[in-house]
Amino acid sequence: MLPSIDASEVGTTGLIWLFFSYGYALYVASNYISDGSDLLLLVPSMAGLVGSVVLPLLGAVPDAAIMLFSGLGDISEAQETLSVGVGALAGSTIMLLTVPWFLSVFAGRVDLRGPQKNPNYTGK
Repeated sequence: MLPSIDASEVGTTGLIWLFFSYGYALYVASNYISDGSDLLLLVPSMAGLVGSVVLPLLGAVPDAAIMLFSGLGDISEAQETLSVGVGALAGSTIMLLTVPWFLSVFAGRVDLRGPQKNPNYTGK
């Protein structure tokens, strides 16, 4: 069985420590992935392969790990935790699609003027 921590055993301070230490580990790991992907794109002969294959795979590995580890254990418990993992994965994907869409619509808005409602691109 995988090790687990009961919230009542560590208390509030322990949970806060776990939260920040896990967040720091994720921050450092994401910086390593970002720096490595930038270095891979500097190789001209491999830039097309890296941008179209390697970087999307690096982005999919954490999602696959969430799905894998949420499905471990007893079959009844695994089904419940797997549904939570799928929900988290779907939620994060929806957020990653919705936020940039909203920001692009918000940043690209223009005023409409006149009776024909022509767009006013100049802002005057």
